[in-house]
Amino acid sequence: MTDGQIWKAMLKLRVFLPWMVLKELNPPEYLKQYAKEKIRSLINAQVKSGILQVLNDNPPVFGFPGESVEKVMRRCQVCGKAFIPVQDSDMHCSDECEKEYRKRFLKRMRREKGMEERRRYEKWEEELIWETLSKHGCKTAILQELGKRLNRHPQAIKSKFKKMRRKRRAVA
Repeated sequence: MTDGQIWKAMLKLRVFLPWMVLKELNPPEYLKQYAKEKIRSLINAQVKSGILQVLNDNPPVFGFPGESVEKVMRRCQVCGKAFIPVQDSDMHCSDECEKEYRKRFLKRMRREKGMEERRRYEKWEEELIWETLSKHGCKTAILQELGKRLNRHPQAIKSKFKKMRRKRRAVA
């Protein structure tokens, strides 16, 4: 990993965050930390000499004079707001948008699999689960039978039973 290779990647990108240069270079895993340090030191040297400018402080965006920070901005997939990604995998401008995206994604996956919306257990369902599983245990056949009867996944019933047991132990 030479300064020339790093410089070539920076020239190609024009406006960049340090992780973008690292992604462009794509070093083997055992050289990544070394490459990160080289990139950091080269950027600092170029900023001090005035060749590169700091276009944004947090997250740090660097570029050549006359370049705009808009080149590295992405649009949030939920709200459409423009933001600067802190890492390559960032697709959302905030934690709230990320949570909303996950909620929509899970809803879509449930719909595709033909699952009903998540619903709370009714009192009679909880009583049936408690009575059945406390007598017979969490055997696969019993969980499957309860699953058919309550129209729920057997694993969800087992999980609910464990929560109920923990709650009763905490009260006692």
